[in-house]
Amino acid sequence: MKPNLGTPDILSRREAAAFLGICLTTLDRLDIPRTRVRHRVMFKRDVLNKWIDDHTENTKRGKI
Repeated sequence: MKPNLGTPDILSRREAAAFLGICLTTLDRLDIPRTRVRHRVMFKRDVLNKWIDDHTENTKRGKI
C-alpha cells in the first residue's frame, strides 16, 4: 500500500499557521480545537476549514 502523498489531513502548528496566513503567536491565542501528543500540537485540516467558515463575517451590507 502506497502512502498518501496528497495534502496531509493533520497539520503541525507551523503548517496550520501558514494555512491560515497568521503567525504562530496568533494561532496559539485563537480558540481552535487542537490535539496534543506530548509536546507536539497538531490541527486537523477539516477543523481549520470549519473554524474559518464559522468565523467568516457576512460582508453584505444591504442592497444597492
